[in-house]
Amino acid sequence: MITTQWPQRPPEPDPDLTVRWKGAPRVAADLTELRRELHTAAGHRPEQDDDDDALDRLLLIFEELASNALRHGRPPVLVLLATVAAGWLLDVSDSAADRPPTPAHGRDAAAGGMGLPLVARLATAHGWTVHGDRKHVWARIDAIPVSRPSASGVAPPIGVARPIRESVAGADQSAARIHRVIDDRAAVLGFRPARWVTGPVAELTSDVVTDLLAVLAEALTNVARHACAGSVDIALTVTADGVNLRVHDDGIGLAGAPRDGGLCDLRRRATWHGGKLCVQPGLAGGTLLTWAVPRRPTVPGPRR
Repeated sequence: MITTQWPQRPPEPDPDLTVRWKGAPRVAADLTELRRELHTAAGHRPEQDDDDDALDRLLLIFEELASNALRHGRPPVLVLLATVAAGWLLDVSDSAADRPPTPAHGRDAAAGGMGLPLVARLATAHGWTVHGDRKHVWARIDAIPVSRPSASGVAPPIGVARPIRESVAGADQSAARIHRVIDDRAAVLGFRPARWVTGPVAELTSDVVTDLLAVLAEALTNVARHACAGSVDIALTVTADGVNLRVHDDGIGLAGAPRDGGLCDLRRRATWHGGKLCVQPGLAGGTLLTWAVPRRPTVPGPRR
């Protein structure tokens, strides 16, 4: 069983800890550029999985913890990346020392915190602590998959104990990660969304996959918070020209859609790839969210 609570404790001392990078996002729009910087700073460790799963998990955890601090903490938000013997330690701090990280488990989804169970599942160990007037939320991401509990007593997350190519027969890694995001959000929605995935998902670049996973997670979070829906259909289509994600719920329609601020992060992730975000009424009621971006042979260059 995977622990989704956030224990109040510091990370284990590590004599090999070295701070490699720091970032200070002020708004959600800063996260894309900071993610690129983090990707460069983290690099590829010699002992890391061949398929870069550990690095992808690091980037996704960064997005979740940093966006959570921007939404629910107090500025300034500071992100530190340190290398440790097993992989990386990510520390995200803000000035809301009186607001511990609280996963949305058994409570109103509108209170937020639905990305925290995903982080708990992806990280090898996690926790939070307070230093002075700042709250520090941390996660350790091992570059080497492990099959034993960590020394902190936290069991390794599902899908990290061994490479996905061994644990998910016949499934490519990206598709398996999409399914995990859906599984995590199903617990909050109260039902499992229907999904259709077509095309060569495994060929997508890691930058697109990272944004795709975050958009899917946020779209389902918005449904849980605002739509009062009884079902959700997810359709992901990958062609030679582009990626098209459609999330259609049968809820109360655009009257329950989030304010524009709740969609700006999804729009940012589309614009970054030269794509678009569209939210409109569904033909049979409810709300249809479409995130469409072109496919690129390489990761797009930095913005000017």
